[in-house]
Amino acid sequence: MIDAQVLKAGTRIVLTYRSTDHWATIDEDGGIVLTATGGTPYGRVDEAGAVARGTKTCQGMNEWHIQDEAGVRISLRILRDRAVASGAL
Repeated sequence: MIDAQVLKAGTRIVLTYRSTDHWATIDEDGGIVLTATGGTPYGRVDEAGAVARGTKTCQGMNEWHIQDEAGVRISLRILRDRAVASGAL
């Protein structure tokens, strides 16, 4: 989604698990850098989500969200689906 400019490098994303927000940043290569791990990059949102949650698996596209200026959270899956529908992907 970085290449299609649906998301930009530096975008912060959030995953909420058991009432705790886990923040990460998307890097220039589309990797996910978890704030809590001090900058460890992960190549897939599923992998980063599993680490943040402390679980074996995670459906990262459903679990990670962007948060807009109004505080509304939109999942990466919805962003991707919108981009596909508009022809951006």
